[in-house]
Amino acid sequence: MTVQEVSEMRRVPIRNDGERLQPRLPLEELNADGGLLPFVYPNGVPGYMTTTAEDFRNILGDPRFHAKRFLGEPQPGPVSVEVPDMPGFIPSMNGPEHLAVRRLAAGDFSVKAVQKLEPVIDEVVTKYLDQTQAHGSPVDLFESYNLPIPSEVIAKILGVPTTHTPEFQLAARLTIGGLPDEIEDPMAPAKAVARLHELIGEIIQLKRANPEDDLITRLTQATNPVVSDQEIWGLCTNLLLAGHETTSTSGAFAIAILLERPEAREYFLSHLDRTPEMVEELIRYVFMVTDSGGGIPRLATEDVEYGGMTIHKGEWVMPCVGTANADPTVCPHGATQLDLAREDILGHHLTFGFGPHTCLGQHLARAELKVIIPKVFERFPNVQLLTPVNELPWLDKGFGYRMAELPVSF
Repeated sequence: MTVQEVSEMRRVPIRNDGERLQPRLPLEELNADGGLLPFVYPNGVPGYMTTTAEDFRNILGDPRFHAKRFLGEPQPGPVSVEVPDMPGFIPSMNGPEHLAVRRLAAGDFSVKAVQKLEPVIDEVVTKYLDQTQAHGSPVDLFESYNLPIPSEVIAKILGVPTTHTPEFQLAARLTIGGLPDEIEDPMAPAKAVARLHELIGEIIQLKRANPEDDLITRLTQATNPVVSDQEIWGLCTNLLLAGHETTSTSGAFAIAILLERPEAREYFLSHLDRTPEMVEELIRYVFMVTDSGGGIPRLATEDVEYGGMTIHKGEWVMPCVGTANADPTVCPHGATQLDLAREDILGHHLTFGFGPHTCLGQHLARAELKVIIPKVFERFPNVQLLTPVNELPWLDKGFGYRMAELPVSF
């Protein structure tokens, strides 16, 4: 795109009216427009946004569009997040190289492996429920409950020793720009990644000396392919980013929705036999709420004729989860509304992506959320918001969109 063309393009139509639990994009309007729409993203970089589930699948399944992260792509915040390029960071890898590294970790996130982890998930959730109860009411549920659980579970999968767990969790938060004091510093994630790599490097040495039954040990012993320490750093950072941020945020959003909407809370708690389906609908809806169209960048590696237009080499296409999940072909009835009674949602939405880069941790995320969400209401049946969600401080300057706190009484 020329400078003139970019200057004439619309900005991504992100709502900024303070309605935190409604979709940030005009999803029905974008669905109706159809095709690939050119926008300038909040960090000033242009890209084409997908507006249908078909385009979402087509772009993510087309090898002419390469996965790239943190390399000048359109981003959902006004300040571009900068993270150093990392060997082994599979969201930035393509083709056979991507598949070879992905396979090394796939077994630890399979349905069977996650089923074996269910007692561990229960143990970790119970631990943080106990700590939250010991803290007493009121409490910041996001800080005490939603944030630490996913990173502790990931730490156990990786094999992070208990001696390293607190600093590992702190680095996890900083890596996603998750502390209010750090959010103004665009280099904070890069600094956190550097420290995270140091921690993982220390753990690699421990595992080489004393192998255990964990993912980092298996990576150090891999022979097809052999994995360098740098590649282990990158892969583990990817698993942490994907497993920590998305589950922490989506779990907090889901709980906030149920707290703010009494009818949804009542339905959820009276239909716990349908927990998998209800959690699936919450996942679909939450990712429509949080999506600003800038989460899955794809770079054209050659000129591509698509939908009657030419996407030139070096231009960005942004598959949009929000419009894909709102597409009537994915969700036929009231797609932009939360409906916990949906019967046809399990596995039909596109929150976890499509194609070779489909989310590696999707089974783990589902397993965690199926415990995290109902257990908080089971332990604290009188839990209530202290502040309406729309009045809470929000973190939306970095790479994600998430609440800074979730104060409740119980």
